[in-house]
Amino acid sequence: MQVKVYSCSRCVGMSSRLIKYGKTSYGKQRYQCKSCKITSVFEYRYNAYRKDINQKIILLTKEGLGIRSTARILKISATTLLKRIIVIANNIFQPAIRYYQSYELDEFKLFVRKKSNPMWLVYAINKTTKHVAGFYIGKRNNKTLNAVVKTLLNSKARIIYTDRLRNYQYLIPKEIHSTKRFGTNGIERKNLNLRTHLKRLNRKTICFSRSLLILNSILKIYFWKY
Repeated sequence: MQVKVYSCSRCVGMSSRLIKYGKTSYGKQRYQCKSCKITSVFEYRYNAYRKDINQKIILLTKEGLGIRSTARILKISATTLLKRIIVIANNIFQPAIRYYQSYELDEFKLFVRKKSNPMWLVYAINKTTKHVAGFYIGKRNNKTLNAVVKTLLNSKARIIYTDRLRNYQYLIPKEIHSTKRFGTNGIERKNLNLRTHLKRLNRKTICFSRSLLILNSILKIYFWKY
């Protein structure tokens, strides 16, 4: 016979004793911690309240499932899923990047809501570790490119590899800018991975991004949630 063991969510690392403390209006058993007096419910009817739901959302998102597919598998509302994705992304922060590193920088075409509204994902990866150093979504102009270039320049980048897009020569100092052949092989492969892993970025699909906020949140989870 399997015995379920519950612990207080507030008294982490401490020995806590739980006692039954009545029931909710839906008939679920409520427990109270004898130490901090906080009350908790451990068996929820709705899956969105389960403790491991956020980790499952992260896993399914990185495996390329769309919003409705994830909602069906987890048996939660699509609206709840969208709100939870935003909450998860808000708790993810851009990792600190090291000084004097080499980077590959590229732009990636996508669209929000309709194909007549093209956007560009500009991002950079560390040439050695392949980790994403920063990204920005906007129109294909100097402002969008400079949002990422400025991050690399502030980190005193040793060299920045790009394609031959003319805008880069006005933003990156000539001494650390390289457009040599095969210099951006790593990030070009990363572009292919993005198209493959995230359904909303596939070229031939009925999935697309309706909101720039959700798209940014999905990319933060994909790039920086390990």
